[in-house]
Amino acid sequence: MPFPIKAGLLWIGCASAHAASGDSPPTCTNYDQYLTRAEIVIKSIPVCARISPELGGLREALAEHGFGFTATSYNGYTYDVLGHNAKPQLYNGQNPSYNASLNTYLTYDLTRIGFANDAQFTLAAQWVGANYTPANPRVTTMTVFAINQSFFDHQLELEYGYITGVRLFYGIALGGNASTAALGPSSVVPFQVGMSATEPTPTLNVIVRDPSLRFYNSFAVTRSVSPAGIAQDVKDNPSGFRLSVPDAKALFIDEFGYKRAASATENSAWFRAGALYNTTQYTEFKSGKKSDNNYGVYLAGTVQVSKPWGDARGWYLDSKVDYSPDSVNAINQAIQFTAFNVGPFASRPADMLAFGVTKSDYSKALRDVYAGYRMQTASHTLAATASYAARLTPGIYLISGLTYTHNPVFTPVHSDALLWQESLNFLF
Repeated sequence: MPFPIKAGLLWIGCASAHAASGDSPPTCTNYDQYLTRAEIVIKSIPVCARISPELGGLREALAEHGFGFTATSYNGYTYDVLGHNAKPQLYNGQNPSYNASLNTYLTYDLTRIGFANDAQFTLAAQWVGANYTPANPRVTTMTVFAINQSFFDHQLELEYGYITGVRLFYGIALGGNASTAALGPSSVVPFQVGMSATEPTPTLNVIVRDPSLRFYNSFAVTRSVSPAGIAQDVKDNPSGFRLSVPDAKALFIDEFGYKRAASATENSAWFRAGALYNTTQYTEFKSGKKSDNNYGVYLAGTVQVSKPWGDARGWYLDSKVDYSPDSVNAINQAIQFTAFNVGPFASRPADMLAFGVTKSDYSKALRDVYAGYRMQTASHTLAATASYAARLTPGIYLISGLTYTHNPVFTPVHSDALLWQESLNFLF
């Protein structure tokens, strides 16, 4: 899905979980056990906070047989209000840019057929349509085909099947990512290194936690996306079911972290450090030679700094630092800082206000190549975002934002952009 929308909905999911927890009808809370657990770093929005929690009796009928179902529709608009319209369009929002997506999730309780513990199968599919495809590729694809299973009181958790790496690591949807709207998902360093964002990749993820369940190490063996980029990966694997795509090899990801949920006495906190190593051969910008030494590292932290109502609502600070070699990655380092407030007003517990700044540096090696052809390039892109996510009614959300972007494209050097962003989202 488009990343600005995804970010906003995760924020709302956090708020809705706490806004709905005190007065939810008992019947719809029972369906939360069938929400997908495959997306490790994304908290699913409770069923009671969705449109028609009972779905006309469908959820009850499915739950009787161990199934769960949810669906989401995201509908977005982006436009540079400074009036930089052009043909061809160079960045998302330069001309009025529209996108829409439909995501469906079906889960099944595998313990009913003999699997141990809390094993759950998730099958998810996605349709995305957009009029500016470099930022939002058009896809109709399976997005999750995976089993999640835990052992030893959740001290060991396994995830195996097809899934995108962004759903398991890093926490990209926590604050600030609307600032990447002009460039799309390819502007995120872990995606440059090969982590999957759109098409799922075959993956085995092993998570080990200490007895407190706060410290963890998450390690995955997966397949890199195509070294030609996300758009080529979509073209090579339109269904999402391919085990391999041309030239893409094994990718190893490891993340060590500490994660603590908000409670009456403790603030929420999530600190993590990660590394990626990609065995795929990438073409070096300067030499033109093939290299299988692509890697990346990141540090990230998300901390609740206020608790006016004694729960997960309040102000948070989120920051990320990323690095990868500039010999093969067009954007090789970035830093992000975001402040966001979950439930900014007592009367609006499911809303969110956010301010974020992101600076992403373009590869010097790539810039030197362009300089050799006497082409001018940007050294970096800098974006500042203000956004507000509002729950209109349970299950219907409006996210509004403004992003000021310095250097919205790599080349040719372009005037700064001011992107107005709106998305109307429906959750069933």
